[in-house]
Amino acid sequence: MTQTRKLHPGELAISWLLLAFSLFVLYQAHRISGFSGISSAGAFPLGAATLMSGCMLYLVVANIRISLKTPADEKHLAWVVIGELLPRRIVLFTLLIVAYMLLLQPLGFLISTFLFLGCGFIYLRGSRPVRAVLIAAAAVAVIYGIFHYLFQVVLP
Repeated sequence: MTQTRKLHPGELAISWLLLAFSLFVLYQAHRISGFSGISSAGAFPLGAATLMSGCMLYLVVANIRISLKTPADEKHLAWVVIGELLPRRIVLFTLLIVAYMLLLQPLGFLISTFLFLGCGFIYLRGSRPVRAVLIAAAAVAVIYGIFHYLFQVVLP
């Protein structure tokens, strides 16, 4: 009994995007000046980009064949694909990183790093607030000590 491979959510779309990227890289490798022979500056990038494009073309064709054999009720909806590629935990932590970047200028390095680490410990690890505050304070103190006194870097 042979088992056929099923596509993961978004696999066909990602393979198309990677094919487009590899063809762009092939175009850029072809544009490298000085490509005149096998030992010229552009030979290796052109060879690598050709190999990458060929492999991606093979994968796209294989994924299309699998997709054509997949019944319509087993195909993934766009929201399933987005949920698979961007889990809520990753999206929320990314928003936490963006908030850290935005608070870095007005609050300064020490306070914004302390807040970022404390919130990160609580969110990712489910740590108790008191423990998260203590660990974040210790981490910021160590970072400050190393960079300020040892490396003599002025922190923002």
